Amino acid sequence: MKALLTTMVLLIATTLSSLAQFTLKGKILNAGKPDTLYLNIPLVYGYYNDNTMKVPVNSSGLFNTTIQLPEQKFATLEYKGHEHTLLLTPGKALNLVFNTDTMLNNFKGTAAPENQLMYRLHLNEIPFFGKQSREHNPYTKLSHTGLQDSVIKPWMAIRDQRLATVRTAAISNYDKRLIAQEVKADAITQLSSFARGIIEMNKRELINTMINDIYKNVSVKPDILPAGPQYYTFADSYIGYMEALAFTDMQKHNQVKNSKMPLKFYNISLDSANVLAKTKGKMFINWLAIRNNYDKRVAEAMLAQAIAVQCDEKDLTHARPLMQELEVWCPESRYKPMLTAKINHMEAALAANQNNQAIKIANGYDKLTSIYQIISQLKGKVVYLDIWGTWCPSCRDELRFIPQLKQHFAGKEVVFVYLDMDDDDQDNHWRNFIKINNMAGLHLRKSNKNIQSIWEELQPLKDKRGLYPTYFIFDKGGKLVTVDAKYPSAQTELYQQIEKYLE
Repeated sequence: MKALLTTMVLLIATTLSSLAQFTLKGKILNAGKPDTLYLNIPLVYGYYNDNTMKVPVNSSGLFNTTIQLPEQKFATLEYKGHEHTLLLTPGKALNLVFNTDTMLNNFKGTAAPENQLMYRLHLNEIPFFGKQSREHNPYTKLSHTGLQDSVIKPWMAIRDQRLATVRTAAISNYDKRLIAQEVKADAITQLSSFARGIIEMNKRELINTMINDIYKNVSVKPDILPAGPQYYTFADSYIGYMEALAFTDMQKHNQVKNSKMPLKFYNISLDSANVLAKTKGKMFINWLAIRNNYDKRVAEAMLAQAIAVQCDEKDLTHARPLMQELEVWCPESRYKPMLTAKINHMEAALAANQNNQAIKIANGYDKLTSIYQIISQLKGKVVYLDIWGTWCPSCRDELRFIPQLKQHFAGKEVVFVYLDMDDDDQDNHWRNFIKINNMAGLHLRKSNKNIQSIWEELQPLKDKRGLYPTYFIFDKGGKLVTVDAKYPSAQTELYQQIEKYLE
């Protein structure tokens, strides 16, 4: 009897394990050599490298992988720069065939119907109004009426065509509702991105016309949960709409100068919001709007996403207060173990680098009036100067390529100097950030006001001053030889720039 029970337990465990898996396999026609597919499964939404797994392709073009998947997830499959949105359902399998031009041309398996539908919907394509830059976009300077007729109405017609395609698809009603929610959300976020990034209007006019047109008849309340990444991207963009409405509400009540008045949606005063933004970060202010106005399950997911983003950027100062919110507000959160591990990893890195002599803060940096007061002390070395800020997303992205850069020049006469632009009240944040990120090199910090004199002596072109990040190269004699050096992500091109001054 005991043996029978043991066998039954093992059988049940095996069955449950298989139900929590998704099988992805297929073939790339005429591959000829080993290759790689990339599958990005977001924690909640967005494309972050930590969430990407490699799917190896053999020389015959075959690939086969099993993914542990406790719940249904949307994912992005990337091959040679082309992206395809997949819907992964635990217990199902998908067999794909790629042409050599990277286009999918065959879907098989139990997950084929919903994924063939996703392929037909083209949700990851750039819309017609977003294919040109602001300078060359024919819709940039249209009037409010022109935008309605040439952008909003045609785009909503495309959305409706996609929804009709979903309604007639041979898939479950649950999947229809889930995918339809993604289509609706994508329609909003594409318009929002266009309005904020392309249209040439002043902020107030933009809010009162295009932004209001986009959001006024939509609700952030989900149709179905768990939701997909397009819904959460929309929910994130909706925060910006609430922020705009909050300030419009202040203007309507003639309370713009009343910094003590509670802000609509946030339930705190403008003064309090500014203090919190400086101490806990802008994401914490966004969290207040989410907590007060969103479905709790949606709020939990978005809070987890915010913490994960701060951990991804190794920003412990702003990750801590968000994590404290999760622990109090949702103590049994399924995201908590993973996020706790990430926080602990950063705490350990900070502790390990507290006395790291390779991370040097320049003596008296606050009194420096010229960058040459630093450069003159480094003669005999080629200097790569990085002007950056802890608040700057592009600056933080480039830090990922610093280890390869330093490895390339290990043992050579190259010095790395980091000039951070952060105000004085961010000094502790800056010091912790460079230690958590193990930024070996010489560091100094200036406020936005005090860094201007250094910009003036480094960059003669006014329109290029104040661009973050910007990189400079000084030769061994301390002479500025490159005012627009390549980014660390340029790798070989940057290495060659530096190497010619080592000769």
